Amino acid sequence: MAKQFSYQQGGHDVSVWAETEDETVEEAKNELADRDFELDEDEIRDNIRVIPSPRRIKSSAEDVLMDKRRRGGMEAAEVVEDGMDVGLGTGSTTAWAIAKIGWKIDEGTLTNVRGVATSLQSHELAKEVGIPLINVDEVTELDVAIDGADQWDPENPHVVKGGGASHAREKLIDSMAEKLVIATDDQKRSTPLSYPVPLSILPESREVVKEWIRDQGGNPSVRYAEKKDGPLFTANGNLIVDCDFGDIENPEERATELARIPGAQEHGLFVNMVDEVVYGTDDDVKTVRF
Repeated sequence: MAKQFSYQQGGHDVSVWAETEDETVEEAKNELADRDFELDEDEIRDNIRVIPSPRRIKSSAEDVLMDKRRRGGMEAAEVVEDGMDVGLGTGSTTAWAIAKIGWKIDEGTLTNVRGVATSLQSHELAKEVGIPLINVDEVTELDVAIDGADQWDPENPHVVKGGGASHAREKLIDSMAEKLVIATDDQKRSTPLSYPVPLSILPESREVVKEWIRDQGGNPSVRYAEKKDGPLFTANGNLIVDCDFGDIENPEERATELARIPGAQEHGLFVNMVDEVVYGTDDDVKTVRF
């Protein structure tokens, strides 16, 4: 993951980031020199911490480092208490929650916490920031899960997930949690939900599944990989069909119909699962509880 140097002196903040610690040190030296601040290299390194890397998250640098997403993710991390087993979700906002949990463990303000990652991305970030990790099959329940969303409903406890193709594992881990907290931002809210619903399917079922989706009134499209030829395959070896139904007026019914499709592993509608949404705005962080 990336590294960030943060420093305060005389009421002034200095903050720079880069993909490696050495690059961050050089950026910090230049910024400090421009401001006539003096720190030696050891002091600079003491003020560097891990942050989410735009290169390793399925979002642009602008999205990953957006203030509202950073605020939402870091505020969501405050639900974690000593001794908890925590589901660690996937996405640009959730990555900030993972980073904040790691910072608190490093500072000694959070102890005896174990994480269960919903994806390789979240696993690698959690490992780098020092969160002890366990496998999902080592536990049968979790105290809390913090996850992201592609779209969330401010009036109902429903979200659409799966933009990162990890929704099957995410749904498993989120369902194991006593409390599910969605870390997001205000740009992703919608009533009703209307985001295309990802459906992971057996590769050989793609044509018949698309026909069944059309029979349900949806517009299906197989998701293709970026920077390689051919479709995207999930970690479980499945394809993703994105199913556009327009406005989803009855999420419960839509979730039931998608679950009945033969050859489908899991869909990205998380219905009646959300306990709390922590979302960043341009100026603040707000919370919706269900």
